[in-house]
Amino acid sequence: MERYVIGMDGGGTKTAVLLADTNGKILEEFTGGTMNYNGSSKEFIDSNLQSIFHIITEKGFQAQGCAAICVGAAGISNLTVKEQLLDNIRKAGYLCPVSLVGDVDTAFAGALENQEGIILISGTGSICLGKDKEGNSCRTGGYGHLIDDVGSGYAIAREILSAVVKSSDGRRRPTLLKQLVFEYLNISRIEELISYVYAPNRNKKEIAELSVLIEKAAECEDAAAERIIEGCVSDLVELAAPVVGQWKEAPVLAVSGSVLLHNALIYDKFCVSMQKAYPGITVTKAKKTAVYGAVLLALKLWENNRTA
Repeated sequence: MERYVIGMDGGGTKTAVLLADTNGKILEEFTGGTMNYNGSSKEFIDSNLQSIFHIITEKGFQAQGCAAICVGAAGISNLTVKEQLLDNIRKAGYLCPVSLVGDVDTAFAGALENQEGIILISGTGSICLGKDKEGNSCRTGGYGHLIDDVGSGYAIAREILSAVVKSSDGRRRPTLLKQLVFEYLNISRIEELISYVYAPNRNKKEIAELSVLIEKAAECEDAAAERIIEGCVSDLVELAAPVVGQWKEAPVLAVSGSVLLHNALIYDKFCVSMQKAYPGITVTKAKKTAVYGAVLLALKLWENNRTA
């Protein structure tokens, strides 16, 4: 029976799944439901996980042939979440070694292909993590949208919304962002905007999606948009600074997340700012995805157990 490993990257709305042989060749790839126990009921997440394992079996991969599993997910530091994830894996018949890590760890492994360096993630939220050859790590950020997540999609969206309401009541000059937000949400009045933002079921991901409007406004030289982008870049540089400062030699810093991967203006400005502050530093986009990073960690786990 061909041995294989499973890598999973659990997000708030979906779970990316990769299967690879023990040489790292990708065998299967698909997407399942979310595994965020902090955002949905236990019954719902349990059902999603069992569906994922059912799909794996349907594709011809038996549980006894699995050499190792790595799952990366937010909130994994919660011991209850870890227990529930492991319980689902064992119930599905997988008795192989299992590694349950934070989503930033799988993102790091994929972005730097398990090498030393730093990853800076700016998506819905933000976080920075550095690891050296000895496995020592340093982290900044990642404390959630209420008290942190600087330079993230959520932070940008919040500043966009703030600029819209302040320009509407006369505290700030008019901004193109108001027109863009109204068109995006298909609304025509500030009252509708407030109803949208404060709707009981509104989640942070939906708010963060408004951040895509910032680039278009900045391209039109909108002053509010330009100010928000400058603030975002400054916050991301500040987020990375304590981690970069741990390196004696200029490190490699890989960026990931929708803000830095898809907003060319923010990425370019961030690169310039980092290279100015830290001459010699290499700033690059992530080499591989977080789910590929989970596969790399699963392979490392299998190898360590095989040679132990």
